[in-house]
Amino acid sequence: MRRILGFTILVLSLGGCGDPNAGALFADIQYGTDCDESRGCTPAPNRDICGINGGDPCPEVGGVATLSCGVLEAADGSTRTIGFSAAQGGDFSISVRQAIINFGGGSAAGGSCNVIVVDGPNRHTGLCGSATPSETQPCQISNVRFYNDVGNPTVEGDIFCQSLQNEANPLQRLEVHAKGSDAMAVMSPGHFRIANCSGLEIPGD
Repeated sequence: MRRILGFTILVLSLGGCGDPNAGALFADIQYGTDCDESRGCTPAPNRDICGINGGDPCPEVGGVATLSCGVLEAADGSTRTIGFSAAQGGDFSISVRQAIINFGGGSAAGGSCNVIVVDGPNRHTGLCGSATPSETQPCQISNVRFYNDVGNPTVEGDIFCQSLQNEANPLQRLEVHAKGSDAMAVMSPGHFRIANCSGLEIPGD
């Protein structure tokens, strides 16, 4: 309930007449991390990045969100290429680069799609795409959709990673999943939702 209510309040403030936050970049990203397969890391079952860039965080989420997000629409209107980076505090962040999505939404495509997850002192990177995670493509980005939310162009989707390599120690592999540490959470994807990315234009109803 907190998350839904918090997002509703922030969306209303983003669209408010004369509000200084109108049109501001906003993110709501939830995921957990683990390394059950390779060990060697301290798992964080809950990661929350939620708030206006450089401004108010969502209720019950501490710290200030540091966000960037851009969307490039293909000239022929066939695809959108998205990239974003999000942090809340100094010890964790998540980034997606060059994720090519069908204009109407779907899963990531393109061999240049890349995910970067910073977890404490460790930086993990790997390719992303539409397929089930593997050693060659450790992250899956799926269920992406684009829509206008009360005047705020929005992108949201799922992210699920296994065997995401630690840059300093390739034998250490990170898993990225839904919040929590139970069996259902570790087998489910994390979720991102970002409003007002640069370059994303979606007419209102």
